[in-house]
Amino acid sequence: MVPLELDEGLPLERIKDFSLEELLGMAIKAEIGSREFYESLAQRVEVPELKRKISWLAGEEKKHEELLRRIYAKMFPGKEVVFPEEHIGPELKPVARELQGVQDVIDLTRWAMKAEEIAAKFYAELENMVEGEDKKRLMRYLSDMEWGHYYNLKAEYELLLDWEMYSQMMHVGP
Repeated sequence: MVPLELDEGLPLERIKDFSLEELLGMAIKAEIGSREFYESLAQRVEVPELKRKISWLAGEEKKHEELLRRIYAKMFPGKEVVFPEEHIGPELKPVARELQGVQDVIDLTRWAMKAEEIAAKFYAELENMVEGEDKKRLMRYLSDMEWGHYYNLKAEYELLLDWEMYSQMMHVGP
């Protein structure tokens, strides 16, 4: 079952249907959504190490948002960021429900991994669309960072799956 926190969005193949301005707006909106998701998840997780990792991810997403806003401002001077209704790939929403235990955290981690994977592929595609080596390098950097987030989450996911290891130290509260 797909949790309420995820909107699956359009397939990555649709990236060519949008302008670079629209795609940057989607990217900024996705970074905001990811940050809000990680912040809300960190508030509900009580395992200190997991809470720190999730809070770190929220901070990383904030840095990406700021970076993308600067790129947008340089590419489209004087224009307000446009956030298209549509978006490519999954978009995480803040966690609105109470988490009932490890299984909920596993489920949310799995969707966060999927979102990070698609974000990495999204930035790799943007690299092909932007002009100039500096912008291409920046998109490659963002793609690599999203892959880093994916692997951080994957490591946590694998630990969560090992119920024996986490069952004694896991307590997820409201």
